[in-house]
Amino acid sequence: MKKKLVALMMVGCMVGTLAGGSMSVCAAGSGKTDTVTVGILSDPENMGPWSGMSQGRIAMLFSVYEYMITREDGQVYGVLAKNWEQVDAQTYKVELYDYIHDAAGNPLTASDIVFSFESAIATKNYGKLSVVESVTAIDDYNVEFKFNKALEIGEFENVMLECAIVTQAAYEASKDQMATTPVGTSAYLVESYVPGSELILKDTGNYWQTDESLVHGTSLHNAEEIKFSVITEASQHTVALQTNAVDISNGVPDTDVAKFNEGGEYSEGNAVSIILDNLSFDIEYNMSDNSVFKDDKNLRLAMAYAIDKEGLNIGAFNGNGAAIKDFGNSSYPDYNPEWDNEEYFDYNVDTAKEYLAQSGYDGSALTLMYTNTGAQELLAQMLQAYWGQIGVNVELLGYDQMMAQQEQYNPEAFDVLLKTTGSTDYIVNQWKLCWDARDYQEVTGGTANFVQDDELQKLMEACLNVETYGPETIDAVHDYLVETCYGYGVVQGTINIVHSEKISDVALDSRKQILPGACVYAE
Repeated sequence: MKKKLVALMMVGCMVGTLAGGSMSVCAAGSGKTDTVTVGILSDPENMGPWSGMSQGRIAMLFSVYEYMITREDGQVYGVLAKNWEQVDAQTYKVELYDYIHDAAGNPLTASDIVFSFESAIATKNYGKLSVVESVTAIDDYNVEFKFNKALEIGEFENVMLECAIVTQAAYEASKDQMATTPVGTSAYLVESYVPGSELILKDTGNYWQTDESLVHGTSLHNAEEIKFSVITEASQHTVALQTNAVDISNGVPDTDVAKFNEGGEYSEGNAVSIILDNLSFDIEYNMSDNSVFKDDKNLRLAMAYAIDKEGLNIGAFNGNGAAIKDFGNSSYPDYNPEWDNEEYFDYNVDTAKEYLAQSGYDGSALTLMYTNTGAQELLAQMLQAYWGQIGVNVELLGYDQMMAQQEQYNPEAFDVLLKTTGSTDYIVNQWKLCWDARDYQEVTGGTANFVQDDELQKLMEACLNVETYGPETIDAVHDYLVETCYGYGVVQGTINIVHSEKISDVALDSRKQILPGACVYAE
């Protein structure tokens, strides 16, 4: 079976205009199925509209809830929002369609948008909503958003994509704040839910957007029934596909993917889609005052040149990933392809040893902190080996995700941090996750990894400002990060999607999660 191409939600034709206008994707006119079973690695647990994010929750999110807008292949389109316009630097006006109703039949108006945003903000689960000062219903179908600052590149879109929208009537009718009985404006309602086992969604047959030219990838409903099967062991995803217990999964281990490719023992009736993840694996040095890296650029460079990034790709992702040339990766629309031709700490043991000889390194053990996931654990072991071959002694310190999140801002906890970062829109917003000191000043005194550098901050603010954002300011940050070597990207991972022949085209959301309702089916 040949490897299928992944349809990144673009399952139709696009028309319209950007920035304040309505945009649309033509809905697929065929390729539907009665039922599809999706293997997921984690239970959704709390499916309430504004509960904290988890792996299982993300898998089902777009099947149940809709947002003001959606993002497809780097473009932004309205979903519940018909139009929007910027009134001034800190104010936007959004117009809704005047015929929206939720999956239970309750009409949705501007007051429900206010209710949803105010409720989401109150949970403090959504950091991107911290820029919202107020949300006000102007009338039944127009909403005013006021922000507490002039928004930077991508921030308005991120706010519109951050809050799941429900009607107040449906939410207040729920006995458990929609934890197990979510009611959004999508085409689907929960038929049954067995925690830790299975979630079944059914198409109501009464989706509010009847104009198919306005139905976007995240809102398509090509499956009458969607079953999410919770399979927590990655190896069992292989078994589930082999035995036809599931139709599609992105949880198959890298080591098993080849079994489903053409010529593999399970290839008959199956196909594989391997795509590059939008996430990057990055190295961040601890740049706090007492760190060995603070005033030793030679040590930072020595360790950077000691890493064979393509070796990491082969070792961790069977060569299906990519060695990267920036703190981010090439999946972003503002990535400069000219960077691919630049020297970016390219693997050179001799160069690494020369820098090490000029450094102040005394042979003491350095600590590499990472998260105990399969990919990070394997990468950490390889990094330890690469650094060991030039004489740098590194000890590994693995934490679970919650502890790693906390300890990364403790200057005494580590010397080097292996981290996974990514954004759903622009590369500058991936950089912001580490290098914008405004976001970390109160916690670290500088950037996420304790850098205190006024020049870096000036460059970051310039590339994030909507007035100065562009190739020149983007290149300036990239070049400065290369020059200073405070941290760097090493490899871009993969997402392995294995599916049966029942699915002819796979659809994914902007987080690279499977959209079962938008997949195209052979039936």
